[in-house]
Order: sequence, then structure tokens, then C-alpha cells
Amino acid sequence: MMVTFKNRLENYLAKIVRSLRGRGIWGSIMFLPMRLWHNRKFRNFDFSGKIDPFDLDGPEEVKMHASKYEATSHLFFKKLFASLSWPYEESTFVDFGCGKGAALLYAYKLGFRKLIGVEFSSQLAETAIINMQKISDKQSDAIDFEIVNTDASLYEIPPEADCFYFFNPFDAIILDKVMQNIYKSLAIRNRRIIIIYLNALHREVIEKYPVQKIKFLPTKELDIYYHGGAYVYQNC
Repeated sequence: MMVTFKNRLENYLAKIVRSLRGRGIWGSIMFLPMRLWHNRKFRNFDFSGKIDPFDLDGPEEVKMHASKYEATSHLFFKKLFASLSWPYEESTFVDFGCGKGAALLYAYKLGFRKLIGVEFSSQLAETAIINMQKISDKQSDAIDFEIVNTDASLYEIPPEADCFYFFNPFDAIILDKVMQNIYKSLAIRNRRIIIIYLNALHREVIEKYPVQKIKFLPTKELDIYYHGGAYVYQNC
């Protein structure tokens, strides 16, 4: 998906306006160094933009349940996984609504054995593949990753998948269907899993299932736009 100079300029201006409205002048100034650091660190990857689902390709009946595309912040991703006792080197990370693959890249940095991105938009999925291939090509051993271009509610959970990541990718209806699929997978192969949910606007869906909350980050520890806070769960 081509991002023109005009698109980039419009995105930057929209970010400035949104930041001023939400954080105020001083808060926006304090946030700027983090944003500049992130842009420089990941300058070789295309994670940019905030895209309405109806501006993407894909089935209309899927778009109506989807949230806008926006890349996960590296800072908040690290906060979520900080101090978690989890065997990354033996674990398979699944990102539902992976977008352009930002969280997959961060998960690779944590040392996950395998990375899977599930994305309904072929445009975003293709960009995620390009981004992951860029870093894989630089490694002595190729990164074990897979981008699955499908409706998340139809995705069959692999028996080895045990870490499930959601950055508010869709509404409660699809989230419930995904949770049903996760627990169908557990019925076939019982195992320890964790569920990470950033901007957890529909956490009541997850909490209907036999899970235990093991970590919580309130909005004040995240960005002001993550009204749902962030939660980490494990199965009981």
C-alpha cells in the first residue's frame, strides 16, 4: 500500500492536533522525545498511519467489526511484558489484527520461538510480510513467522499457540468468537496460555472465560487514548 508524502503530512498533522487536544501543550512536548526515538529506531519499517477499516480492502461484513489500524507503541508493549515469567524461546506468539506487523517485530525482539500475525486486510498483511522479511534477511537464521490473511473469527488456533495478543483489533462480537476458538484449541491440547490485551475496551468478554488476571496497567501508565487500560491473563 503506497504511502505518499501527502498522506504522511496529513498523518503528522492529525497526530499533532490529536495530541494537543488530548495531552495539552506541555504533555505533547513531553511526549515528543519518545515519538522521535521510536521513529528513528524503526525508521526502516513501515508502521505508519491510522487507517479506518473501511479504507482497507476486505469483506464489508468484517470491516464493520474492525477497529482502525494503528501500530502498537514499542514502549507500551515492553511495559506489558515487563516482569512476566514466560518462556519466550519456547512460545508461539499470535497477534490478532496484526496490521503492518509492529507487535510481531517487538515479540521477535523478546525472543519468541514463532510469530503469527492474523490480519483481514491483504494490504496490511502484505506490508507486514515485507517488514518481517526485512529483519529476517538480516539474521543468520531466518525468523519463523507467518502472516495469515483471514477473518480472525475463522482462524483455527494452532496447537502450539500459547501467547495471544490483542491491541483492541475488533469489537466484542469477534473477540468472543476468537476466545471460543482459543478454548476449542485448549480442549484439544491443554496447555498454559497468556492473553495480552492493550486498550482493553471489551475485557468483559475475556473475563467470561476461565482466566485469571495477572497484570493490569491503567490508562495513566499508558497513552491517554488507551481508555481501556491493559490486561494480561492466564488460563486457570
